[in-house]
Amino acid sequence: MKTFEIPMLSISFLGLCLLSGLDAPPAHADFTFGEPVNLRSVVPSIDPLHESPLCFSYDGLEMYIESDRADGIGSFDLWVLRRASIGEEWGSPENLGDDVNTAKDESNPSISADGLTLYFATNRDYKWPDIWMTTRPMKNAPWGKAVSLGPKVNDPDVGDCGPRISADGLELYFSSYRRGGYGRSDIYVIRRETTNDPWGDPENLGPVVNSTTEDGVSCLSPDGLLLLFSDNFMFGDPPRPGGYGGDDMWMTRRASLSDPWQTPVNLGPQVNSSINERAPIISPDGTMLYFISAINDDFATWENWQASIIPICDFNGDGVVDIVDVGIMIEHWHTNYSLCDIGPMPLGDGFVDAQDLKVLAEHLFEEENSLAEPIQ
Repeated sequence: MKTFEIPMLSISFLGLCLLSGLDAPPAHADFTFGEPVNLRSVVPSIDPLHESPLCFSYDGLEMYIESDRADGIGSFDLWVLRRASIGEEWGSPENLGDDVNTAKDESNPSISADGLTLYFATNRDYKWPDIWMTTRPMKNAPWGKAVSLGPKVNDPDVGDCGPRISADGLELYFSSYRRGGYGRSDIYVIRRETTNDPWGDPENLGPVVNSTTEDGVSCLSPDGLLLLFSDNFMFGDPPRPGGYGGDDMWMTRRASLSDPWQTPVNLGPQVNSSINERAPIISPDGTMLYFISAINDDFATWENWQASIIPICDFNGDGVVDIVDVGIMIEHWHTNYSLCDIGPMPLGDGFVDAQDLKVLAEHLFEEENSLAEPIQ
């Protein structure tokens, strides 16, 4: 069902829109996950014994992975898969070359919104990783000589890894084992006023987000309001409350870019299990979750998975998405009514508008499982 096919009777309800609550803090709708699909059947050129998808370009045409496949430069290298347009199959992995990769490990890539800067972790100078970056003049050009972010960002005595750059380029999140944290590794952020300014000092996200175990950042949503991460549960560590066993995937939200991060929420049993799940990332359009999962508890064999992110569109809970739900959305048009704030995917934008109507139209007349567990 396309947006323009929504009955005009419902559109006429626009004149009855409620305008109250415009100044209230943004809120977001709930969503759930579809059944996980093994990535072997979707991107067969990726070998789960050697590699996993770790970030996508914002246009959805590049997928960056780390791999220790035999024809690389070092132990783990950074590679890229490309496609000509959304919906086409991915090409074969291409090594980023020796201006980026070395005989040591390169990992955890994160690309800027314009596609011209790539942040990553490498242990080329020490036995532990530091955060480096490489740039290119245009999207079809090769990546240039990589440089370290320097001692203000990288602690010389411990490892810093997992960089995630915000869409506006003003925040960089990463994991660090530096002293003064709340666990063996914590999530930190550095900020700058403009993309031409130097980075500020690292700031710990605090005990609300970080736990007494290892916490590693994996993905930051394009609007900067959702942070996905995984914990690394080790024997002897007190587990984070609300988990399902082993390593789990979590998310934390914030109401605005200036608000603090909220208490993390587990992504739930549809994607977490009693063994180990790590490295959650979402597709650029917000419709798919990618992650890795251990086949058994010996950490020897992992598989790559994808699970669709499904907005909860059955607003009145009658088991079907229909014209009644359209009416509920129109009734709350141009407000921050969280139940109907389903677009853009996956978390909305704090405002019920045409983006939400577009998502609702894509799910009209679908039956929804009332027992599906929403991720709140």
